[in-house]
Parts: sequence; C-alpha cells; structure tokens
Amino acid sequence: MTSRPEPAGYWCEVLAEGLVCGTGDSTRYVLSTYRTISPVLALRWLRSEALHIADRLDLNPLSSGWVYPSMLVASMPLPDCPAELRAWATDQAEEREARQHLKGGHPMFAKFLDTDCTYTLAVWPVGLPTDKGAPLAPEPICHRIGGLSHPLYVLAEDPWRWN
Repeated sequence: MTSRPEPAGYWCEVLAEGLVCGTGDSTRYVLSTYRTISPVLALRWLRSEALHIADRLDLNPLSSGWVYPSMLVASMPLPDCPAELRAWATDQAEEREARQHLKGGHPMFAKFLDTDCTYTLAVWPVGLPTDKGAPLAPEPICHRIGGLSHPLYVLAEDPWRWN
C-alpha cells in the first residue's frame, strides 16, 4: 500500500439541502465554509459547526437554563438530528479516526437527516499546484475600500496640530 503525502490544506463546508416551501423543488445552501492547513483545525471547526446547527434546531436540554430535571422524559426512538449532531461532535474516538483518514489525503463527509432538511458536514484535502512555475495563489483583490488603513485616513502629518 502506497502512502500519500500529507495534503497542503483542507477545505471545509457545511451544507443544508431541503425542499423549498410550496414549490416541490429541492435546493442546496452553503451555510459556511472554512479553509485551514491542519486536519485538527478542520475537524474542530466542523465539530463547532455541528454544535451550532444542533443548538439552532433544538436547544440542548442538558445545558439549558429553561429545562428542569422534572421536565426531562424519555423520548421516542425517532431520529433526532440535533442529538445526532451533538453525539458526532463529542465522539473522541471517531474524531481520531477521521483525523487519520484526512491525513491520508481522503475526503470526509457526515450527513445528518432532519424531517425537512439534510445537513452535510464535509472536509476534503486540497493540494498545491504540481507545476513549479505556477503561482501558489492568485494575487488578492481588494473588494472594498475603507477602514482606517485606507490612504484617505493615513496622513503624513497630524491635521489637528497647530503650528
């Protein structure tokens, strides 16, 4: 078995796919993206996004200030997307396996089904260009003008000083 070199970086996405109300069509939304150089950081970001989605769908009853112990009852054995997201985000053994899988240069996808939506947490390795003459990244383009570092705000002399 040949071992692949460790990738140069990782691209992460969180997607939601579901039916559009009243149309019968299905659409996909990119909820968030992230790029990093480390599989540890990629998985940490995915776990935080999984917890973020779970808390938006249904507050965690174990950490909510609104839920008292007398209110907790056994639920029916139905698929519970927020509970599955929380379980995935806190499973350390699965996280170690996923890290080794990513270091080997393989993509990872985790799908969670809800009643009206499917959430996909994805991360895949990205590499550097193979051509040594090709630039590593395009020159950055400034899309907005402003901020305190803009030349309009940077003056060589203090305009408020009276001579």
